[in-house]
Amino acid sequence: MFRNYIKIAIRHLKRHKLITGINILGLAVGMTCCIFIVLYVRDELSFDNFHTNGKNIYRVTTVSKDKNSPTQYAAATQIPVGSTIKKEVKGIKESTRVYLDTNDQIQVGDKKLSDNIAYIDPAFFKIFTFPLITGSAELKDPYTAVLSEKAAHRYFGSEPAVGKSLFVENNFHCTVIGVMKDMPENTDLHLDVMLSYATLIAQAKKDSSDLEKQWFMFQNNATYVLLEDKVDPASLKSDLNAMIDLHISKILKMLAIDFTFELQPLKNVHLHPQGDKGGVDKSSIVWIYLAIAGFLILIACFNFINLTTARAHERAKEVGLRKALGAEKKSLIFQFLTESSIISVISLVIAIGLVFIFLPTFNTIAIKNISILKPDSFLYIGVILLTAIVGLVAGSYPAFYLSSLVPVKVLKGNFNTSNAGTLLRKTLVVFQFAIAVGMIICAGVVYSQLKFWQHKNLGFDKEHLVNIPVGGMKSGAAEAFRTTLLQRTDVKGATLNNMMLGQGIFSNNPVANEGADSKESFAAGIIQSDFDLIKTLKLKLISGRDFNPQMSTDSSDAFIVNEIAAQRFGYTSETILGKRIEWRPGSRVFHGTVVGVVSNFNVQNLKEAVDPVLYKIRNRDVGNLTVRLMPGDHLAQLKEFEQLFNSFAPDLLFDHSFVDQIIEDEYKGENTLGKLFGIFAGLTILIACIGLLGLSILIARQRTREIGIRKVLGASIANISVLLTKDFLKLVLIGGICGLPFAYFGMNKWLEHFAFRISVEWWLMLMAVALVILIAIAAISTQAIKAALANPVKSLKSE
Repeated sequence: MFRNYIKIAIRHLKRHKLITGINILGLAVGMTCCIFIVLYVRDELSFDNFHTNGKNIYRVTTVSKDKNSPTQYAAATQIPVGSTIKKEVKGIKESTRVYLDTNDQIQVGDKKLSDNIAYIDPAFFKIFTFPLITGSAELKDPYTAVLSEKAAHRYFGSEPAVGKSLFVENNFHCTVIGVMKDMPENTDLHLDVMLSYATLIAQAKKDSSDLEKQWFMFQNNATYVLLEDKVDPASLKSDLNAMIDLHISKILKMLAIDFTFELQPLKNVHLHPQGDKGGVDKSSIVWIYLAIAGFLILIACFNFINLTTARAHERAKEVGLRKALGAEKKSLIFQFLTESSIISVISLVIAIGLVFIFLPTFNTIAIKNISILKPDSFLYIGVILLTAIVGLVAGSYPAFYLSSLVPVKVLKGNFNTSNAGTLLRKTLVVFQFAIAVGMIICAGVVYSQLKFWQHKNLGFDKEHLVNIPVGGMKSGAAEAFRTTLLQRTDVKGATLNNMMLGQGIFSNNPVANEGADSKESFAAGIIQSDFDLIKTLKLKLISGRDFNPQMSTDSSDAFIVNEIAAQRFGYTSETILGKRIEWRPGSRVFHGTVVGVVSNFNVQNLKEAVDPVLYKIRNRDVGNLTVRLMPGDHLAQLKEFEQLFNSFAPDLLFDHSFVDQIIEDEYKGENTLGKLFGIFAGLTILIACIGLLGLSILIARQRTREIGIRKVLGASIANISVLLTKDFLKLVLIGGICGLPFAYFGMNKWLEHFAFRISVEWWLMLMAVALVILIAIAAISTQAIKAALANPVKSLKSE
């Protein structure tokens, strides 16, 4: 019996090749997009879910709020938290810190490479599941290291790495005690070179700094904890608060800051990189992609439903004859479901082929390395379920609708398309184009936001600026290098400073009006530089003056602030000039007179708000040289810079980064989102218009006699074309209008995450509707014109 169903279904599908092809094309495109999205979401949700103790691993995050600023959420914690939390908070089994230091020089023999170094506590490998290949992972002693397999090969080739020495930052040696397997791609840690945290502590002590007492030093330090089994993280709240009260309550009172620790499950870290309660929330993007996948499949299924119900009059006699000959309703339902299932299977085969073809392109756009060749039961089961669901969803309504026809009426020729069927088709078309318009608006808003970021003035000129790390140079060498560069004709300016322009200011400390109570202080970014910072960055001085090397007090008793800092001190940009303020880093206090105010400028990307900034002349060596180049061949210039650099620091590795590229890289996630939205919007329109084309073909066939009569009575080609297209265009217009409010509110919600953002403009929404209408006209006009050009004599004769 089942064999007969398949034979009949294949025979019917072959007889109606055009409509079958339209259904298969729409479903194949929808399935392809759905598979891509499922692969992407699967990858996003798989991050760090492979750890044996995963359900008990938490990251410590911080939440802080002062009276003048919005709540701040951060993944960084103070350095002493990791060593203190296990002792003072009951229920914590193990704790480890991960202090990430980027672009450090590591030397083995004559080989010098730049690498990222992570300083970790001994419990790291007890908490996380990263298998060891050889040696030991007991990183408890200073100057010991564990390497990943690829890092060991990078530094030592085929030779055994255990027992070998690394020379780090031209400063100290570390002995490799173990080699572990490379970390998988679906982890946020991505560590290759791991040194004991004791090494970081020991190095700081050489500079008379005890990091275990630095309760206000966050930097790049994260803390992870492993809870005892069956411990509720909420029950640790009181102990965490007690730890705050014991160690940092004085600092918090001085700054008038409310501060708490939160425990974030490891499984949430990838999608909530700054903590569960705030900051960037990437989980919303995952849900958006899943919604898009669902919509695309639904739109493709709606095409099938529309085309099948529109052809009901063609299949009515078949159903009537089958019923008259004794066919039961359930057998007819099964027959129609068999047809939809065959189409679904064929569409799946095509979709899998398209996935194989376009997966490299998708990986490039999404910045992923996804493979469908890896054994993945989730994917295989998902594909089977997708095929079954599509077959059922697409075929169920037509099957029940057609099988319910009354044979007597059908065979007497009294069959007419029901109002319910017509209403359903119209509703589905409206839904399809509402989604299409919404997708176009979303893609347009993301694109406009990216363009806004790219062209908005940051408060300084980011073009032709390059950062060169000079922290490892001997005292005086960095200044000599800067002076030499300034003598070149291809260098417009150069300034030594303690920040990495494009990434942020790394020094944030309490500041206040001179003599003010500690409660009146607030946190500000502190830039320490030479006299050329404002000139090199092209900052706008809006009141007062720049630092002057001829004035001795400027080196030790003067500050320049930005506009927002002036406001936080309680003054305007004019009235703050001459006022005395204080910088209060720890137990020391630096006094100075405000001599100038610069306009607000973003030292990093435009997602973040501008913070208060104080700028003073440096009283120590700093780690970065920012150079403004003349337009030209920058790569050739940098090769010459490298030669000069090596003459001043032959033991160091020359490195550089362009400021505009650093900032551009911060928008990678949004850039990916915009590209994917654009692609999916285009495919949504394609699927919807494929269905619209099929409907227009069927409607034109059904109205053949009417068109012939109208032409005989004098109707023009234009009249008939309008007659066949206007009803469709009404539905497209209604769908477009229905999609506007959802896209408007959805994108406004997305834009709320950014400090500097655009508004969703009305013209963008109208343009999206107009674009969809034009595409719909292009899809159906050819068929309408073809029907209008048909010979009325032939059509009336055939009818």
